[in-house]
This record gives sequence, C-alpha cells and structure tokens, in this order.
Amino acid sequence: MKLFFLFLLFMVFYIYFGYPLIIGSFSIFKKSQWKENETNLPFVTLLIPVHNEERVIRRKIENTLALDYPKGKLEIIIASDASNDKTDSIIKGYEMEGIIFYREEERSGKNVIINNSIPKIKGELIVFSDANSIYKPDAIKNLVKNFQDPKVGCVCGKLIYVNDKGSLVGKGESLYFKYESMLKNLESNFGVVVTGNGAIYAIRRDLLFPLPNEVPNDFAHPIEVRAKGFKVVYEPSAIAEEKATSSIKDEFKRRVRIVVRSFSAFIYYQKKYNILKSRNSFFFISHKLLRWFVFPLMIMIFSINFFLTGYFYQFFFKIQLLFYMSALIGWVFQEIKIKIKIFYIPFYFCLINLAGTVGLYKYFIGKRETIWEAAESTR
Repeated sequence: MKLFFLFLLFMVFYIYFGYPLIIGSFSIFKKSQWKENETNLPFVTLLIPVHNEERVIRRKIENTLALDYPKGKLEIIIASDASNDKTDSIIKGYEMEGIIFYREEERSGKNVIINNSIPKIKGELIVFSDANSIYKPDAIKNLVKNFQDPKVGCVCGKLIYVNDKGSLVGKGESLYFKYESMLKNLESNFGVVVTGNGAIYAIRRDLLFPLPNEVPNDFAHPIEVRAKGFKVVYEPSAIAEEKATSSIKDEFKRRVRIVVRSFSAFIYYQKKYNILKSRNSFFFISHKLLRWFVFPLMIMIFSINFFLTGYFYQFFFKIQLLFYMSALIGWVFQEIKIKIKIFYIPFYFCLINLAGTVGLYKYFIGKRETIWEAAESTR
C-alpha cells in the first residue's frame, strides 16, 4: 500500500512540477528567435465570433481599429451567432470604418461561425479572438512574426487576466494562467504547444479545416496543425487582456465546460490521428490527459494516507488536512467577500480539479457542450 501511495504522490508531483522540470531542462537546447520584419507583413484576417456581447463589443471594436497593423493588410470580420440584444446594431455602426459583419440567423455555436467564415476569409493568416479580449497595440505584429518560419503553422499569444475586483477566484485564475503560460513557453521550444487560447492565436489560412461542433477550436487547431507536420509555438509578447472571473459558480461551470469539450476533442482526435501514439504524445499526456484525473488521485492519496503509520505519513496527512481546510476557508471567504491571499491557491486548485472530474463525469454520461455560454462576471 505504501508503494502505491508513493506512486500516486509521484504522479501528482510529476503533473504539476516534474513535467515542466523535464521540458525546461531540455528546452535550453531548442531555443530559436524570429525577428520582426515590417517590410513584408502578411495580409491578416481577424475573426471575432460573438453572441449577445452588447456590454463589451464597442470597446472590442475600438481596440481592434486602434491596433498597430497596416489597415490595408488587416481584415476584421465580426460574426454574430444569432445575437438578440444590441450587439448587431453596435457592430453595424462601424461598417463604414471597415468592419465586416455577418450574422447567423439560428444559434449554432462558435465552430459553426468559424466553419461558415472560411469561404469569406481573405487573409493568409487568421487571428482568432473573443469579444471581451483587449489586445495590446502590437499584438498582431508579434503573432505574425513567427510565421517567417515556414514550418510554423499556428502561434498562440499570451492571455493576461485582469482581476479588478480582487476576488480569490480571479487571483487563482490569474495564477493558473501564469503557470499555463510558463508551460507553453517551454513547449514552444519544441514546436508542440499543446493548446491555444481562444482569446489570441493565429493559424495559416491553408491549414484551416471544418471543426466538429463539440470540440474547442483553440484545442482542435493545434492538434490538426501538428498532425499536418507544422509547429505550434507560443509568443509571449502578443498580449491580450481579459477580465477575470469573480464568481465561483461562473468559474466552476466554465471549467466543467472546458473539460467536457476538451475530452470530446481528445476522443475525436484519438480516433482520427491516434494521438497517444504520435511523436508528440508525451507533451499531450503530461500537459492535458493526466491533469484531467488529478482530483481522483487526490482522493486516493488522502484515503490511503489515513491508514498509513509512521512519522512521514502522519506528517503528510496533516499537511493535506491543512491544505483542504485552507481551500474550504478560501471558499467561505470568497462567499463573504473577505480577501486573504494565502487561501486562493488551495481554493482554486481544488476548484478546477473538482471541475475536471465533474467534466469527465458529464462526458461519460453522454453530456456534450456545443454552445458556449460566456461567464457573466467576465463581461
């Protein structure tokens, strides 16, 4: 039992610490730099799918029109997924400034918007964005400079969460994405960034393909690009900002949806490409697949540890008790609006891993997520 306990403990350590240590050690031999070449910037299409974004769409359009990229080389398409608020009328007010607008009359989800946009796109590179993502002025320039390498097929930018309300959920989300950015930066040295972020990433036009409804586009595109033999890299200087989630309910539901859709994508592409036997399987298994099962590992570690004797095991059991009590206190403090930073790490760690287990459960009982509902607290 002790050996099994130590194995489980090693697995959790490996998922969060061992994997980045391994790729960090080897990445020092893989670094490459691409310098920006402004004399021959490519024609870019910025595609922004929206649904009922009246609260944020005006700011997004103003931000997009102010980007530091040649106007004659930037096509801006905003596609409404059957919005029924003021979103469409706000967008139409900017058509004279070069915004291209079209609307789907029946709500079908982001992937249908993307699939139906493919024939309309003129850019040799396509940048995908969200309505609540605010770009730094040089974000697109910094994304596209990586495509000077003909082997690069997809470039993921950096998402920064702005936690205006100072909530524990927002702090946890911000820290989590800093960790994710570190992993992507390391994976980028091998050209195998496992997943993008829908807020800011770019792909070559000739690598676009129709997406199944149940998979997240920022998960599917990197898999398809790698399967076609191209590199997926990370560009930390291409920055987008979003408002962090301030609601536990919103963040939990969002995390559950992410896992349901991501696991759906894993099953789909495992059947299509047998990704667990591909040369990039180490990165996918370590970064994504194992992490979906962390919460059951945590339960087994705690349960087995309860029955183990010896100073080390008793000490570690007390550490676990302290950790979970801190998570519980963090949840209570979030609810009553008390902000004490020490509690947000255990609280958010437990929150997202529990959501991962719920997401897997929903997948295996047949639940699917084809329509994305934006978290209200992020608008």
